[in-house]
Amino acid sequence: MEFVNKGETVKVRQNDGVGRFKWVTIKTGETIDLPLEVGENYGFSKVKNQIVTTEGKLGEKRVETKQIEKSKKKVYREKLGSIKGIGKKTVDDIVKIYPEESDLKNAIANKEQMPFRDDVEKLLKKFK
Repeated sequence: MEFVNKGETVKVRQNDGVGRFKWVTIKTGETIDLPLEVGENYGFSKVKNQIVTTEGKLGEKRVETKQIEKSKKKVYREKLGSIKGIGKKTVDDIVKIYPEESDLKNAIANKEQMPFRDDVEKLLKKFK
């Protein structure tokens, strides 16, 4: 899990191989990737919306699994790209004009004139 140091400069002990360790200096505002308990013990703050970790077991050993959250923009682009008849370049054009999904939905709800071809405009009006 990724942490940020919001306090004073701290030296952190990290595993550097089998039975070897190294000390890393983390200054104020710097980030470091550490297991959840270790980062909390050093008093670091979690970096928001980066990676979600969950604990699991691999045999008898406890492990930390990481799940990457997709940003809203990527999800928005994927939704637009999944519409049959809209390609990558058209998705880029749509995102330039309507950077947020809510902007596009408001334009559709207000029945605004869109600067796209008629067939693309009809496809976007079905977008929900």
